[in-house]
Amino acid sequence: MALRSWQFNEGDIDFIEQYYPDLYQVLEPTMSKDRRSVAMKSDEQWDRIENLFVDELSGSITPHGDLTENGLKLEAILDFA
Repeated sequence: MALRSWQFNEGDIDFIEQYYPDLYQVLEPTMSKDRRSVAMKSDEQWDRIENLFVDELSGSITPHGDLTENGLKLEAILDFA
């Protein structure tokens, strides 16, 4: 069974590339030319990307424990993907 590709809105990948370059480097190899989807080739890839999103979110927290503006946007991107 083929895994579903992760889908992104226009500009989402640009945001990730600018603010979360480590995550971008993992997405880039299987990214579509229009930068709107990332093909998932294995369960391991899926898990790695999901874990990287979670790691980046955990690093995007204010001293009060709230998500930063970038963290909120990244959370919305993950929810859509």
